[in-house]
Amino acid sequence: MREISIKVENVKAVQDAIRLYGAKAERNISRAIEATALTINRDVKDLIDRGAKSGRLYRRRNIEHRASAPGQAPATDNGDLLISIYYERNTPLSVTVGSRLAYADFLEFGTVRMEPRRAWLPATEKNREKFNRLLEEGIRKAAP
Repeated sequence: MREISIKVENVKAVQDAIRLYGAKAERNISRAIEATALTINRDVKDLIDRGAKSGRLYRRRNIEHRASAPGQAPATDNGDLLISIYYERNTPLSVTVGSRLAYADFLEFGTVRMEPRRAWLPATEKNREKFNRLLEEGIRKAAP
């Protein structure tokens, strides 16, 4: 799956804080990153599982299913997409929230035949301000 990232607007300030305040700043920043990633993970699942769906209604093996419309998060069908969503810490300052399914990329970014059904991007955008707030708070708490 292609990556969607929350980028720190002033990376130099974060790097300076780590240099200035040491391990405590790095630990607090790491906690802010992890907390945000866990929230994004939950929000992606919520958008897929509970978000509004208004796409076409169809029947498969006597089960009625409402698909998502373009611009909505994917509609859950058999639960495979929800189960495939994971959170993984890469380094103390990097995490991934993704899916192990190849088609998650097609849903999120669309194809030549299908408009995007985004879940990761809206969840990331929703948590951008919270992330910045946690980051600033973590740096502030590290200062002597």
